[in-house]
Amino acid sequence: MAAIEAPDVPVARLSSTGRVEAFSDGVMAIAITLLVLDLKVPTPDQVDAAHGLIQALAERWTSYLAYLTAFLTIGIVWLNHRAFIDKVRGFDGKMLWLNILLLLGIATLPFPTAILAEYVGVGGAVASAAAVVYGSLSVVTAAPWVLMWLHLTRHPELLEPEYGVAYARKERKRALIGPVIYLLAIPIAAVAPLVALFFYIGIGVLYAVTNQGVDVSRVKS
Repeated sequence: MAAIEAPDVPVARLSSTGRVEAFSDGVMAIAITLLVLDLKVPTPDQVDAAHGLIQALAERWTSYLAYLTAFLTIGIVWLNHRAFIDKVRGFDGKMLWLNILLLLGIATLPFPTAILAEYVGVGGAVASAAAVVYGSLSVVTAAPWVLMWLHLTRHPELLEPEYGVAYARKERKRALIGPVIYLLAIPIAAVAPLVALFFYIGIGVLYAVTNQGVDVSRVKS
């Protein structure tokens, strides 16, 4: 009598990293391009009031700083995302949704940037509100990194062979720095919006310097 073969256990189909990377790159490229549309040319009345074009442009320095902050943020997210993709073997359904949540924050970033650029130089309550809105969205944008690495600690099979649970835990801790600093900066934004803006730039610098992630050779299994 022939032996009865056990039915195959269904394996979840993973999405290739190439498709995820291409889609993510496209979203980030569009978002970073849209930022420049909020750089406004001074009107003739503004030029006359400032007694010259150079002076009128100089008066909008806070707008340029807000633009630079957002540009660097998206650029640095792209650098970290590229390094992240290199460490992942494939994306399951939950990872895809977390990646979409990350892209939601990136795609929306031009909006709070426009608010920040328009009002942070005005001062007062409106400047504080603009800085708080920017910081709040930044928390939403940074949170998916933590959730993705948390998911990878539970599913290390999604990582490339040279990485593992210990590495994912280290990266989760690194990812957590951003949301924590953003949360700390939000109360500062309520009283000193320009100071908070420099906090936001500082977070970008931190992740720019560490964009390749944790050195795998220093992680103990």
